[in-house]
Order: sequence, then structure tokens, then C-alpha cells
Amino acid sequence: MTFSDTPQFDGSSEPSLLPLLRRPDAPKPPLPVKELRGARAALRDNPKSQSGLDDAAASVITYGAADPHHLQTIVGTEGDTNLLVPKPVAGGKLWMVGIHQRYTDLGILPDIVNQRWAHRLLTAMDVGQPTTPAYSYDTLKAEDGTGRERPLAILTVRMADRKALAEAVTESMRQTHEAQGGRNDYTDSVLQQGIKEPMTLFVMRVEFDDKSEETYLVTGDGNSRLVSMWLARTGGDIYEAAAACVAAVIGSVDRKVPRTATDLRGDRRQVESMATRINRGLGEQTLTEATRREGHTFTFPATIVVGAELDDESPMDDLVVARDDLLANLHIRVTPWLDEAQNTQGMQRVYRHALAKAIVTAEEHKILTGAADPGQMHDLLGLPQHRLWSTAVHQQVVLADRATPMIDLLRQEFGIKRADRQLIGKRIGAMVLSAYRSSSTLDHALRTFDNGGTITDTVWKRNWTLTQGTNPMEVLDDILERALAEDQEAVAELTVLGGTAAILDTYITRDRGSKLGVKPENGKAPYRAVPTVLLDRLASTKGGLHMLHSIARAHVAARKEIVPKAFHTVNREIDGVAYRDGEPVIDAAGAQATLQHEWDLVWRADPERAETTIATTKKALRDAGKSGGTLPVPDHVKEQRALDQALTNATKAAQNLAVMATKDGRGAEVFGSYEAVTQMRARLKNLDDLIVAYGPKPPVPAMADATALLVNPDEDGDEE
Repeated sequence: MTFSDTPQFDGSSEPSLLPLLRRPDAPKPPLPVKELRGARAALRDNPKSQSGLDDAAASVITYGAADPHHLQTIVGTEGDTNLLVPKPVAGGKLWMVGIHQRYTDLGILPDIVNQRWAHRLLTAMDVGQPTTPAYSYDTLKAEDGTGRERPLAILTVRMADRKALAEAVTESMRQTHEAQGGRNDYTDSVLQQGIKEPMTLFVMRVEFDDKSEETYLVTGDGNSRLVSMWLARTGGDIYEAAAACVAAVIGSVDRKVPRTATDLRGDRRQVESMATRINRGLGEQTLTEATRREGHTFTFPATIVVGAELDDESPMDDLVVARDDLLANLHIRVTPWLDEAQNTQGMQRVYRHALAKAIVTAEEHKILTGAADPGQMHDLLGLPQHRLWSTAVHQQVVLADRATPMIDLLRQEFGIKRADRQLIGKRIGAMVLSAYRSSSTLDHALRTFDNGGTITDTVWKRNWTLTQGTNPMEVLDDILERALAEDQEAVAELTVLGGTAAILDTYITRDRGSKLGVKPENGKAPYRAVPTVLLDRLASTKGGLHMLHSIARAHVAARKEIVPKAFHTVNREIDGVAYRDGEPVIDAAGAQATLQHEWDLVWRADPERAETTIATTKKALRDAGKSGGTLPVPDHVKEQRALDQALTNATKAAQNLAVMATKDGRGAEVFGSYEAVTQMRARLKNLDDLIVAYGPKPPVPAMADATALLVNPDEDGDEE
């Protein structure tokens, strides 16, 4: 595909557009290349960008500037005054070019490692086939003339070829367009008034397998706006928008060499033709849709990161961390990202810091970031070739003997004051389960990790490792044998492997009051137990260890004829027959009983408690006159549900009105009069005061029940 193949908008098939709020500005065509030299020289001469850019980076920055003379002014120096803009990030600052206009079609690509949807990308460890590989940025290094390498303010990403780059761009645009139900689609706004807020761009060097490379600018903040501009340009179809972006910016995906100077001059001629077309359309009495589409998407305001330095003014070794920190400060505190997206982004930074501090090895880091498949994991770490072990690598790194330095990194990243297991489980869950993003049970598993996951007393801050081997069944058998011999490291390992398998296969889910039941069925349990308490109970008995082992084997085998088996967990007598902890449960047909529901596993974990709870529940049902039904809902529970539903409805209504006010262009009057809105806000404030006055008070950690909080006495509870 080439620039000339860009899909053209057919106005005859497009519905009428919303009212025009601002006419497109009269565009300026690109200046001759020779008039870019002053801006390029000023950029290369600035001390703050001189150490962060190379020739190709300076060229791509000046190549797409709509007004190179303005760019030359804002990147220069006046005496000792540097005209670049400093942006503080963790440990240093980024130097940025001030706001200036750029041509959309010249050198600008969307973010192909987008944190808003990175938590949905299938990793190399997943059995599902990813539509696009999970790429990652790195910091470009260059020789400084003394034989040593120095970091540049340039991101680098490795691609197989230009076709792979085009596919990554298409997937990025699709994911961005579909994220959050379209709430970040600014297409209508672009068509009404263009782009007013500047985008933050980074220089990106793409290195291909054939050793060739190309340089682009990639969006950091502003990805949704860039995608919306291409949607506005092409009529609203995301695949046509992606094809247009690829054709204009990347060009032919079949070529094997970088674009030549002739190619780049051709691109500038195409942009010049567009400027001429827009100016001609602006002379008409009534603007055509084509003029509006091209006019409002021709250029946009932007800032570009051109330098990165530490607090001591030395070059910044890790631009990726600085980039993520900048974007987090810009967005994560104010934009309603999903928890999984925020936690994934945060844990990626945690792992990157851990690698830099040598807390994890380079081999482990490949597993943690999903860059290796099961076979490569075996080659790197000697672990069995199954993705279940990748979940164990995450947990061993964060929870075992390296827990103290890892928790320090989690505190730094997420602002955690008290490192209790529920908070840790919630933060690490999305990455622990990253190999299972294609699984239909992922949401259940994530909620279970939110409630503590597998972080039991044996696992938490203890010295345990992962057993190496080739055959996963043989490795599981070996772990079970050692666990039955009371090897606590093996108990911890089996808790993690068997517990994670049980969570993924829904034998253990998040504790809910509604799970209480009196007979085996899906979604019910004979008594209430948070995941860590249940796993602690299972890991403390031979029968429980056998069941965790059986669940892990069935999970790894993934065959319907291999199902988890039930075992006794206490020594007791039933109908005159004595059973011992660890013996198989034999049913009426003489076969070993299986675990079919969560109910079965919970009942087997503590049968005495199960029987007592079931008897109590049955009596309560009989007393309520509902021997075959459910217990009546208490009045306070009804009111809790009514309050929750009312707040949900109010939130949804406010969000819908906000969309109408902005996207539909109807303004704030959709909320009603100022007086009516003031009264509604006062009612909400009164409701908040009422809940604060009569609702539950925050628990005092020193007085709280240890089981409820899932906090060990030896856990670090000091506030920073």
C-alpha cells in the first residue's frame, strides 16, 4: 500500500455531520526541505537535545513541522536560557519541544505499546493465538565516541518487518477505538472544531529483523485523539482509518529498505496537494464534508520529548520508565482506566525496576513480561513447558524470599502503606494470570486474586523455589511426595501451582455471602471462606495436598477424562468405617469421588465445619418455613442493595449526560438549570454526610481481626 492508495471518503454515503463549531484554518503547505535546515540545526545545537537525539531523530522532528521557523525559535537557546520545556519524572526530567503544529500524515504513528489495553494483549505464553504480538519499547543506546554506549531520548522497538509494523499499528488503532465502549472516540469533536489540546510525542526507532531501521514519532499522551483524527478523515471505519494511516506514514509494507529521500519528497507533495484542495474548498460558500474532514485533520498541536536526564544531569538510562511515569502523571489519576490496565502498567514498571536492581534475572524478566513461550521458559529456567508455571514464576518472585525488596518497589509504584495480602494480590493478579488472558474464567480468577489469591502463610515471605523438570506430571508428583513428607517449600510450591489451577478452573472463587448453600451446585459453598483461608486449610492436611495436586494435574492435562479427585482430610469414622487423612473418598459405586463444583472442594477441605454449617442453614430454612428454598433477605440487606442500585443508576445517568454535553455538542444545559443541578449536588452531599455519620468507620489495623485482614503478625505495617 502506498500514499496514493489511501481510502478516500465518499460523501454521498455519509450521514449529515453535526453542526460546525469552527471552520478549519487555512492550511500552509510544507516548505521546501532546504528551509527545514535551520530548525534541524537549532535542535541539534541545543545542549539538552544534542545529547538525546541523533541525526535521524532530528530529521523526523523537523520533517513534519508545519511551521519550521516557529520550531526553530522554540528549540533554540537565548544566551544561557534553554527554550526547551522541562517535565519532571521519577529521578530526573524530560526535555520537550514547546507546542507547535505538525502535519498528521508525516511521520506520526499511534502508540503500539498502549498501556490502556496492554492488559488484553495475548502474551507468548498464552495458548490463544495473538492477533498482534505483545511488543515492548526499550531505550536506544549509541556509542559516545569512546567505545562506551550512552542512552538517547529515543524509544526503540523490534519488528520482524514493515508488514508487522503495519499490523501493530492497525491493532493499536482498533484497540484504542474499542476501549471503554467508545468513550474515548473524539471523531465528532474533531469534525466540529478540530484538535485543540496538544499531543505528547516520543521519537521511536523501529529495528527490523533484516537490520534495516526507520524513525517515526509515536504518540504518548493523545493516542485516542490521533485515532479519532484518522477516523474523521476516512468516514468512521476503523480499518479504513488504519489503512490510511499506514499508507500515509509507513508507505509500502513490502519494501525491504528504508524510505528514500525521493519517497519523502513525494509524501510532502501529497500533503501540499491536500493543502491546495482544502484552501480551494474553504473558498466555497458552503463547506463540503471532504473539506471539513481534511481541514480539521490536516495538522494538530504537539510537544515532543527530545532529551532525558537524571537529577545529576547525566543521560537517563531508562526512557521507558520515564515515559510511563510521565503518562501516569498525565492520565492515570484522572482517567477511568480499568483496574487491570492500571495494575498491569504498574507491575511492568515494578519488574523493570527489579531487573535494573538485579532483584530478578534477565531470564526471569522475559517470563514476567510474557516475551517467552512455554518452551523458551523451559530453556531459560528449566521449568516444565506449561503456562501454569509462568503464573508460579510471578508468585515466586514477588511473594517468596525476595518479597521484601519487591514489596518496596510495589509501595513506590502504587503508594501502598500497609503491605497486606489483599492489596498485594490485587496488584499482582493481572500479571500473574497474564498467560491466561484468552481464558473464559479470567474475570473470576482476577476477582479471587483481589481477595488474596494464593498468598497463604506458607507462601508469604518464605524461602521456596520452583522445581525444575521436563514432564509437568512428573514434577507435580515429585512436589506432592515432598509436601506429604512435610517439606514446607514443597507445600508452598504446591499451594501456588494447585491453588492457581483451582482458581482458574473455578474450584476456588472470591468469597461471597450468596455462595452459602446446602447441596452441591455451581456458585455455592457449604460455608464461607476467603481463598487464602481455604488454601491454608487444604495445605495443612494430606488429603488437601492430594486434592491440590489432583486439580493441578487435571488442569495441565486439559482432557475431559482427567478430573480432580476427592480425598479425606480428617481421621474419622463414617457408618462404622474408619477413614484417615489422605485416603481417597470412595462413592457408592466403589469409584473414587470427583470434585465437580467449588462446593465439593470446600466441603472436603473441612467436612466437620461444612456439616455443622449445613445443619444450621437447614434449621434456619425450616424455621422460616422455606425448607426447599432460600433464607429470607434481611431488611438491611435489601436497603443496601437499593442504595447501591440507586448510586449505579445515578452514575450512569450523569455519564450519559456528560457524553451528550460534549460529544453531541449540546452543552451543559442537558443537565438542567443551574439551580436544579445545585439542588442535586446538595442532595448528594447530604447523602455522603449521612453515610459518614452512621456508616462503618475505617478499621484500626492494630485491633483488626488477623484472619479478616489476612495480615500476618510479621508483615510490615509501617506507614511511609
